[in-house]
Amino acid sequence: YGYILPDPNVPDRHSIWFTGGTLEASDETDKSMWERTFGGYQPKRKLMESARMLAAKIMFGAMLPERMEEDGSLSYYLKRPIGGHGVVYNDVLYVDDTIRIMQGHHGTIYVMKRVETPD
Repeated sequence: YGYILPDPNVPDRHSIWFTGGTLEASDETDKSMWERTFGGYQPKRKLMESARMLAAKIMFGAMLPERMEEDGSLSYYLKRPIGGHGVVYNDVLYVDDTIRIMQGHHGTIYVMKRVETPD
């Protein structure tokens, strides 16, 4: 989850903020294996892992899942989003009515084609 806003200082740049996400099994995943891996019993965390989770809660206001939902998903939320102007962004390199080409802040190129909708 997240949101995008135009960067006020750089033309053709969209800044991105991440506010959370959901982990869920794909259609091909063995549901029982997914539940054994991510659901049920939570092992005791080592000191370093507990420290990382505490840091995420303090720095980002992370709300981590306590248990798996009925549909097998695990969702987390960030009260203080990660990202922002100059931190996480996509630069629009080219855009027209059918295609958009963007470059991410790590250099990844994204090419998106508009899907035609039936009238």
